[in-house]
Amino acid sequence: MEETTISYLICTLKKYNNKKRDNVTPIEKENERDENYSPDNPQIDLSRTHNNYHTVYPQGSYMEYINERISTLPLKRKVRSDAVLMCSFIIGSDGNFFIGLTPWERQRFFEDATEYFAERFGRENIISAVVHADETTPHLHLNLIPIVGNKLSAKQLFTRASLRELQTDFHEKVGKCWGLERGKEGSQAKHIDTAEFKAKTIIDRAEKRAEETEKQAKTKVEEYLSGIESSIEAERSKPIPKRKKAVEAEIESLRVENAAYKEHIAIKNRDTDYLFEQLQKAERQGKANDTAFKMVTDMMSAYPDEFDALLKKSRAKKSPPTSFNGNRNTSGKGGK
Repeated sequence: MEETTISYLICTLKKYNNKKRDNVTPIEKENERDENYSPDNPQIDLSRTHNNYHTVYPQGSYMEYINERISTLPLKRKVRSDAVLMCSFIIGSDGNFFIGLTPWERQRFFEDATEYFAERFGRENIISAVVHADETTPHLHLNLIPIVGNKLSAKQLFTRASLRELQTDFHEKVGKCWGLERGKEGSQAKHIDTAEFKAKTIIDRAEKRAEETEKQAKTKVEEYLSGIESSIEAERSKPIPKRKKAVEAEIESLRVENAAYKEHIAIKNRDTDYLFEQLQKAERQGKANDTAFKMVTDMMSAYPDEFDALLKKSRAKKSPPTSFNGNRNTSGKGGK
């Protein structure tokens, strides 16, 4: 009998921050075969990628769905910046198992696996479930948000013990029905070694890019602060004038410069206040326009004939009187 194996791959995806998606986006590109995706795995045959299919189709990007789902939770505090947002699984078996199945039966197997995860962890928490048929052995990539009891907590949901229990329960509910054996505890089946290595490579590369970006930003900040420090030291090292007139002249110059800075800051503050006031005014006007438009639209829908008659009457009032003989009588007396 062949083995059925769940590979729990990713439990360190982090940063609940729209600007820091480095750990989620690479997985999405690999799973969904982004149009710009360039495979690192030699087993991927892009000419067969059109045979890939979803058992749960993603609703927008992974991060969009994650953010939207988390926004529905009654959280008491803000999600931590290092919170785990997505946990990924690979479900499959040895190649011989799939050789003995028809394409319809293969799809049924992966649909059964998806249904198991939907019932156990909540269908609304599954971001995407996609079958890769463009590699040596078909397998299912299933990504879900680790939510338990209206809380985001991968640590609570997926412990070492719970993952062992998940493997056993999955076999009882799904694998056994397809004549498969339970995967050996503490080991990974050979058929997922490449996929696991690939996923880990993606994460490592993403984390390396994030570290490089952080390092570059830190270097720029250090250079900026170093420049300020050098300027201060240069000014501090200047000799103090010995003559009274020179001291007075320097003090006067500093006072003038300080006054100019104060005036500059005051002007910037006034400009900022004015722009903010204009922004608020524009927003209020926009809301008023939206309300008026809705009222007119409602009137047109409820009383179309009356509104049409009123519109014609209004236009007739605004139209200037027409002279049929082409002349205007400016004297008001007629005749010659």
